[in-house]
Amino acid sequence: MADLWRVAAIAATVVCGLSVDPAFARDPPLLSLTPEHFKATATLETDPLGRVVISTQKGFVDYSGPLHMLWHDEFLTASIDPKTGGKSFQVRADITYSGNWRYYQNAAYQAADGPRSVPATLIGKEAVNCAVGECLSTERVAFAVDEELLRQLAAAYVPGKPVIWPFKALAKTGPAYAGGLSNAEITGLLLKVDEFTHTPSVVAASPAGVRAALDLGVGGMAVAATAEQPNRAGILIIAVTPGSIAQKSGIIVGDILIEFNGRPVRQPADLQAAVAAGNAGSAVPIKLYRGTDPISLTAHF
Repeated sequence: MADLWRVAAIAATVVCGLSVDPAFARDPPLLSLTPEHFKATATLETDPLGRVVISTQKGFVDYSGPLHMLWHDEFLTASIDPKTGGKSFQVRADITYSGNWRYYQNAAYQAADGPRSVPATLIGKEAVNCAVGECLSTERVAFAVDEELLRQLAAAYVPGKPVIWPFKALAKTGPAYAGGLSNAEITGLLLKVDEFTHTPSVVAASPAGVRAALDLGVGGMAVAATAEQPNRAGILIIAVTPGSIAQKSGIIVGDILIEFNGRPVRQPADLQAAVAAGNAGSAVPIKLYRGTDPISLTAHF
């Protein structure tokens, strides 16, 4: 009987209009998509205040819910004032879940200066299926993100090897929501913004003349030393690809990588060049900071 109620609830979801792909087409994996794809699929609209809004919502849709439904969606928007040239950026997340409202109020993510917690704004919400069983609730939330951070993430993009920049939406009641954006999507949005504003684009990013034959499997951004930690200048790890050499070697998000195979690294390009100079089958020493503790690891390629 419980299974019959579950089938009825899912059927009601379809009738009530949650996004369903009737063709059940297989969508390309997120990490197979390029900045050029996200730039080409970005949409431009004008909001009631006359600002131009550029969105990557159409760039990737993950139909992973029951009956191939849209269960969650994360994307970026940029708002541009044509009169002043002022820009603002937001991460948007549409989050669907079973049960009572969770009320997502804050977002947490890693930036170059450390972990950040920022307010999340409720854009809209809806609930369906409540009459036939447990409600399916959707909250549409947004939080602001700095252009400087986005450009740092885009600068760490390696062609053909995007990584996920993770974030969490924190609820008043119930579990947090773990989301993420490909740095290819971030790069694509900035390329579209630069095209619209006629700004020479400086996103995207691999060192000239370097062909990365090996792949460590991280995304990162440069961080400077501080007076308290004069030696802790390097690459802040903001993403680690599951199953990658980095993950197997013990590197985690939040580490600051300062040396790779005896070579100091201060910029993403330094790390890319150091990795590309390595050899398959080699064991490479890595030095990093985890918090204030220096740590040595070995990466096996």
